[in-house]
Amino acid sequence: MSRRRTLLAAALGAALTLVLAACGGSAGDGGSGPVVLGTTLPLTGGLGVFGPVIRAGYEQAVADINKAGGVDVGGTSRQLKLVVKDNKSDPTEVTSTARSLINDDNAAALLGSVTPPLTIPFSVVAEQERVPALSSLTPTRAWLAASPRGWRYAYDVFTDEAEQTAVNFKATDQVRTNKRVALFTDTEEDGKAMGALWERQAAKHGYTIAYHAQFPVGTTDFSQFVQNARDAHADVMIAQVTPPDAAALWKQMKALHYAPVTAWPEKGGSVGFPQAVGPLAEGASVFGYWTPTNGNVGGKALYDSAKAKFGDGTATDGYLASYAMVQIMADAISRAGSTDPDAINKALAQTKGLGTVLARITIGSDHRAVIPVSAVQWQGDRQVTVWPPDQATGKFEAPAPGLAR
Repeated sequence: MSRRRTLLAAALGAALTLVLAACGGSAGDGGSGPVVLGTTLPLTGGLGVFGPVIRAGYEQAVADINKAGGVDVGGTSRQLKLVVKDNKSDPTEVTSTARSLINDDNAAALLGSVTPPLTIPFSVVAEQERVPALSSLTPTRAWLAASPRGWRYAYDVFTDEAEQTAVNFKATDQVRTNKRVALFTDTEEDGKAMGALWERQAAKHGYTIAYHAQFPVGTTDFSQFVQNARDAHADVMIAQVTPPDAAALWKQMKALHYAPVTAWPEKGGSVGFPQAVGPLAEGASVFGYWTPTNGNVGGKALYDSAKAKFGDGTATDGYLASYAMVQIMADAISRAGSTDPDAINKALAQTKGLGTVLARITIGSDHRAVIPVSAVQWQGDRQVTVWPPDQATGKFEAPAPGLAR
């Protein structure tokens, strides 16, 4: 090698060393700088009610872990750094912001947001960039169906829709109805998946689907659908809709005097529903996924400390779910002993029996961790657990008072 080439190689090596030192080290190099976790959230747009709650859960978990000394990475304590970008509830923005977190912010791992329409493109980016990505608040079957060959770098920790859709029938069994059901489902991934499951599960639980309305997200006029459900004499109404659509639907149900015995605005009625529809929310029910006795570790204390800010119900449940995702990812990074994405991914796939504030988490070979399901109901400004009976914190109100008054 010529002297000129030798000097050039030395200069390049020195420059690279300076860059790595300035950045706190590259992935897997045993550096001491912060470990970047990136997340793209719906802070605005149609799903914007969810983003701030998820962000708060992530931020609190990162703060608590850092206060306790950070994450042990190969014998070195490293702080976590959370980078947040707004995806505006737009799947296209999810893709661009997720890529930016990896390529511009050097995220070693990604944390997800909510619902299949946002989680699926987020997971696709993780697969393409070969960076581990962990999501919650996304029903797992719809997410699985988006990758028939299976996910390699993406993971989902939430409910199984087969269990989730059975809850509506099991909880309704506690009150007297004619067992006729009206379904209102949008045409996005979770609406299609859950609508089909409700149709399949109804007869098994002794119910009949009397009417099924299907419509695109953003529908504003539900009047014909509501009239058809009322004319079908459906005592049980179950919807899978976005928050703005749920608010419009409930107001039109009230205006058209459709007052079913039980009414379920799934997804759309979980966070911020009373603020959107006022007293009409009373008695509206949705599935739940956290109770004080579902096997969580330390979740009760965190729930109690957060409910003053987020309310007594699924908003605080979402806060706990997000907090738990940071716990799971930090545990994987520590067990990997590296910030190399492949090493983290391998450790994440081996998560077994990990105690978190959400539940004990075991990730299966399909990259899911399925958590228990319950049912909650808006009663005043809080959501009361009404099923299963041994975990109930209140009595199931029926007929749903907000629509019946």
